[in-house]
Amino acid sequence: MSDIYLKKDALNLLEKRHAVFFGDSNMRSVYKDLVWLMNKNSLIERNVLKRKLGNSFMGDTLVKSSELHKGRDFEEVRKYEKDNVCMEYFFITRCYNNNIEDMMSAIKKKGRSAPDVIIMNSCLWDITRWGPNGVTAYKDNMVKLMKLLKTSLPPETLVIWTTAPPISTSCSGSLLIKQVEFLQHTLRFEVMEANVFARQIVVSYGFDVLDIHHHLRMQIHRRADDGIHWLPLSVRHMTNLLLTHIALSWNCPLPGNFHSRVLDSVKNSENEKTETVIQSLPPALMSVPLPDSSTDFKVPAVLSQMMPKRQNRAPRKKRMKPWTLPRLSESVLNKENVLSGTHDLGVAYNNYGEIVDQWRPDVTYNKYGEIVDQWRPDVTYNKYGEIVEPWRPVVMYGNYGEPVYMKQPFYHKLKRCWRQSLFHRQERKFSPYHF
Repeated sequence: MSDIYLKKDALNLLEKRHAVFFGDSNMRSVYKDLVWLMNKNSLIERNVLKRKLGNSFMGDTLVKSSELHKGRDFEEVRKYEKDNVCMEYFFITRCYNNNIEDMMSAIKKKGRSAPDVIIMNSCLWDITRWGPNGVTAYKDNMVKLMKLLKTSLPPETLVIWTTAPPISTSCSGSLLIKQVEFLQHTLRFEVMEANVFARQIVVSYGFDVLDIHHHLRMQIHRRADDGIHWLPLSVRHMTNLLLTHIALSWNCPLPGNFHSRVLDSVKNSENEKTETVIQSLPPALMSVPLPDSSTDFKVPAVLSQMMPKRQNRAPRKKRMKPWTLPRLSESVLNKENVLSGTHDLGVAYNNYGEIVDQWRPDVTYNKYGEIVDQWRPDVTYNKYGEIVEPWRPVVMYGNYGEPVYMKQPFYHKLKRCWRQSLFHRQERKFSPYHF
């Protein structure tokens, strides 16, 4: 859930701020839509989103670019400076690349100032255009990238990783070239797995994650025809999500153009969480001192009394094996009204004290203790211990009456549809398969 930002709201939020975008064409769409929003109070036009390598877009400049092609060495760097707002965009095909290394090294050497917010996304190109080991390299590069950002950026820099949006089963465009077209049927599942992995890595290093995939999973009807890019309404939704996340991270007031219970609960989540924890504690625990890290902490007596004690459960009865027979316990054997005389340890008794046949290891018993025929290795038995006949090949006839010999013993799985042959005038078993 996000608030709705207008031109004045976006300018107030990003005034005297520096934002850097790293990503693919979907991230370029968010960058263009944000530049459009800072100049006009309307949705961006669809044909504007499709343009590439323009010399200027709404006042920005094309800093660096290569020729327009479908290769993974394509480059595009744009910069927007207007109304005390500075934004940069870098087209990347890999999460760990030279542009990020050069920027982080310049920040370490204080050659340039650290940006206020970095928005990144890199998934589709990493797992599709870098060979069969692209997924393994993506995992390694994600860890290297997070380590580089953690050691290079100051703590006040906000890093937001956006997940890849959902894609279609039939994708087209410059992403899936002819050599990797076979990936389009399973790519949507790999994107979800890559998003889960990226979320775990990014959060472990203390950075933020904006789940675009979650918010757009019900907006499939607003996806473009190529199955990868999105229409202007969905792009504006992503922009509003990003600006709302930045405002909440910087403790800036939201514009208030959209009201909902979910959005109100997110705004007051931190205060409500602290108050709830304090109020939920019982009065007896309010006086319990906090543990000191220098000394060993022991559970107070108040807490030990409140902890639920484990109840002594009755021992479970052992299950009897199908070939074993029940024997009488000592309490039953001592009763005079059940047995008379001396108890023979070599004889098996049932629960009623009756003598049953003695168990023999060379005899097979069923689950009821009854003796069945002795097991033979050359005979096939079912789950009830009954002897079944061995498999025999069956002669079948095709659609034109020719005999068809089945070579695999799975004829019992076919439907038993009996028909009469037009040529042989005899009953035959019709098979829908041709062997």
